[in-house]
Amino acid sequence: KALSGKKSEGIRIRLYRNRSSVAEPEKLYGHEALTDKLTGPWSVVIPPKTVFVGHRIPDTDAICSAIAAAELFDGIPARAGALNTETEYVMKKFNLPLPVLFKDLPSEVGHIALVDHQQMSQVAEGVDLSKVIAIIDHHAFQNGTISTRVPIYADVRPWGSASTIIAHAYIQHKHPLSKTSAAALLCGIISDTLSLCSPTTTHYDRMMVTFLSYAANIADVEELAKEMFQAKSRELKNMNTYSLVRGDIKKFDTAHVAENTSLRIAIGVVECTDPAIVMKRRKDVVEELQALKLEDNVDLAYLIVVDIVQLFSEVISPDADEFDLACQAFEGGTVTKHKTIQLQKGRVSRKLDFMPSLVRVLEKGWEKKTVVTKSARALQRKNLPSVVYVDGPTGTQLERVRSNISISS
Repeated sequence: KALSGKKSEGIRIRLYRNRSSVAEPEKLYGHEALTDKLTGPWSVVIPPKTVFVGHRIPDTDAICSAIAAAELFDGIPARAGALNTETEYVMKKFNLPLPVLFKDLPSEVGHIALVDHQQMSQVAEGVDLSKVIAIIDHHAFQNGTISTRVPIYADVRPWGSASTIIAHAYIQHKHPLSKTSAAALLCGIISDTLSLCSPTTTHYDRMMVTFLSYAANIADVEELAKEMFQAKSRELKNMNTYSLVRGDIKKFDTAHVAENTSLRIAIGVVECTDPAIVMKRRKDVVEELQALKLEDNVDLAYLIVVDIVQLFSEVISPDADEFDLACQAFEGGTVTKHKTIQLQKGRVSRKLDFMPSLVRVLEKGWEKKTVVTKSARALQRKNLPSVVYVDGPTGTQLERVRSNISISS
């Protein structure tokens, strides 16, 4: 009590330092009853029977991470839509069970965990956000990230795939890993990192590929990647333009600084081994992108064709605003005579290359030049060619009745 001022403060600090100095690692972490729970399995346990579901228009990572996470946590894997040909190949090759379509699950679903996404625009049809208790993802948070009424478990890491995170969770839990789930996770990483060649690839992805290839007894990972990429490209030859544009499209809500509002951007990506298959249909793609903007209430839309062998990308813009924004965002790219933009080698990631580059220009105050009133958009939407179900080489699919009249937006 007699101590006061700086002298008293100095003594308190010295006592604190002396007290903390005795906390040696072996004393702090030597109590197994405590540390086993915190350094082994996650401190937040995901309840059994939780439904694990990926994003709309699912890719291989979304499907495979849901399957493996369900095995790890004694849950139920689900999917948000139809499989692409790459994922179908993986499912067949490794005899993986097809996850149930989420909207076909009983309404009394208890807990839900979102994998490989956390944007509202990507949440599966029928998901009740009040039942979401966990997110396992590797994407950046955008304006459209989901909101929940209560705190939930979130494991979001800047790694190359959700499958990498789930694979690491198996190690954390020291949980038995079946060969089929190991193969599924391996394929998820291969797909999302373009066989470890994408700029999103991390050291952890490489380590998990080594771990999973051993667990799945797969000797030639490069051959597996080649087969997967070939399977992914096969469907393009028989895919109509409607499906081509919407096959792997993600929508983002971002700030429009110049007008103090928000913009919705849709970025579709086509990954293939032969970009010419897509580029020769450029005119139809432009029309379909224009239609998508009207139907889905999107302000800006792109289709970016990625050569997954040579690691080049080419940007297709439907209108002048998209082209102007892309020219500023992708400086160093080459503008072709068809007003597409060929990017520098290695720029192949929507998450790391495409979206961040566009957002940076928007944040600097880029202004949309073309203004269309709501009534004009409504009229254009009304006059769009119809979309109907047709039987094609890959089964029944939606297709737009083609029109010779270009849509102006």
